[in-house]
Amino acid sequence: MLAGTPLSDGSFVTVDIETTGCRPGTNGIIEIGAVHIMAGNIVGRFGELVRASEPIPPAIKHLTGIDDSMVADAPDVTTVMRRFREFVGESVLIAHNHRFDLGFLDYEAERAWGIPFPRPVLDTLVLARRLHPELERHNLRALALAYQVETVPDHRATTDAMATAEVWCLMLAELVERGISTAGDVARFSGLALQGDLARKLVLATDLPDAPGVYVMRDAAGSVLHVGRAKSLRTRVRSYFYAPVDQTSNHPAVLTAKVDHIMCASQLDAQLLESRLSLRYHPRLDKDHERGRSVVYLHVDTASRFPRLRVTNRRYATGTTIGPLTNVWAATTLVDALRAHYGLRACTRRLDEAGRSRLCPRRSDGSCPHPCDGGLTVAEYQKRVAAALASFDGGAEQFRSALQTLREASAAEQRYEDAIGYRDALRAVDRTMSALRIVREAAATPGMVIIEGNERALALHLVRFGYLMRTMRVPKDHLGSDEWEQAVTSSIRRAYESPAADPDSDTLTPRQLRDIFLIHTYREQNAPSEVRFTGDADDLAHKVVAAARRFMRVPNTRRANGANA
Repeated sequence: MLAGTPLSDGSFVTVDIETTGCRPGTNGIIEIGAVHIMAGNIVGRFGELVRASEPIPPAIKHLTGIDDSMVADAPDVTTVMRRFREFVGESVLIAHNHRFDLGFLDYEAERAWGIPFPRPVLDTLVLARRLHPELERHNLRALALAYQVETVPDHRATTDAMATAEVWCLMLAELVERGISTAGDVARFSGLALQGDLARKLVLATDLPDAPGVYVMRDAAGSVLHVGRAKSLRTRVRSYFYAPVDQTSNHPAVLTAKVDHIMCASQLDAQLLESRLSLRYHPRLDKDHERGRSVVYLHVDTASRFPRLRVTNRRYATGTTIGPLTNVWAATTLVDALRAHYGLRACTRRLDEAGRSRLCPRRSDGSCPHPCDGGLTVAEYQKRVAAALASFDGGAEQFRSALQTLREASAAEQRYEDAIGYRDALRAVDRTMSALRIVREAAATPGMVIIEGNERALALHLVRFGYLMRTMRVPKDHLGSDEWEQAVTSSIRRAYESPAADPDSDTLTPRQLRDIFLIHTYREQNAPSEVRFTGDADDLAHKVVAAARRFMRVPNTRRANGANA
């Protein structure tokens, strides 16, 4: 209904808010300002402070000038929201960066009335980018200067709402010149035409916790569309329903009918859980959900007189096999670079005992050393194979240096396509060699328990030979119980005494490889608390229990009781 509101004589309300932070439901509104516009003229104003739900942070005090004493006697948010809703009536809302302002206003409206504010909601920030892409900046202060309005924004809701109103009034003429006549036309011009449908789905995220975890977005049939992780589940999921998705209907926000979630106690916990759920559900809208799903190897059949270096998806019992790897692009690019650099054959034709084969087109294009017609002896070819394989046994830097020289020479001679090819080869070398090193290091590490958590819960990641055996999530108030200690001991025994957990690169699954790379990267970047496994599972369990209590600052009740006695 609001989409048909005419720009010429319709009712619009610009709104701005000030808050204690950026998370609706955790942080609160401390001021709401609004301006009513009818037929392009300002006809009313609204401005009220709101009693804060938490102490106002120093940064917000400095930015807005609002302190705790100013809002101590102000009405609560429910009261101010009711008054604001009465002021808005049947008007179309306008905000500058509506995702922020409406994020809070919708959340409070959902709590009070069960539904968000009606759509469309217009946005002067988006409009400015469409109308004036030549402007370097499109923030409210820059727009106030560009449109030369009287009000100067100052990070107070009433002032900024007035500046937004004055900018909107001047934008009206520009919109009409483009043949735009209604609020719905403006929404379509702004790429926000699906706003109404998305806003109705905000209730799917209203009750999500403001806590780290993993979310699973499903369609009406229950199929998984997208798996993601977030520091704040509520904030992240709600953000989908403010995204401009008019360009495509194949978007999680458009298709989502249900959102499941799992709270996690740490960032690593969320990363590992997201990886496993992605492998389990194959989310159809995740762009990279296929990445790392298959294991590949590099193989050379050394029993052959003129063997090929190739990428294969299985490990052979004979010949030389290098891997496992999960980056198919890097493996394939590296094999192509090694073939070209060391002059190895690329054709798949079977050679007879004399080394001959049927006529091959690669003979004439220079991409093969053509041993099939006597162009290379067996001894010469075997030397080339050995040199290529040496790249995986300490010779990678020499090969990399040769590629870098070729890249620089190609760029200097303006053979840019060749230079790009060498650049890609260098990336493939780095990624493949790094992956092989990480897997080797993981296989040499018997095990460790990574300890992480937040103020509410603890996560124990039982890692063996680089990959995750089990994660234990424990509420903080359970850490002192005998049951918890017994559960830790039992889990550690199963994880570290089982012979099935011994490393064997032949049997590493895609999930285990993904775990190895995720855990390695996380440990390098974050240096989490760890307890190493040295061969005694019970000793490890004892050390983990003690380290977990220290990590969460939980006193040892037994020791304290003994001291009191």
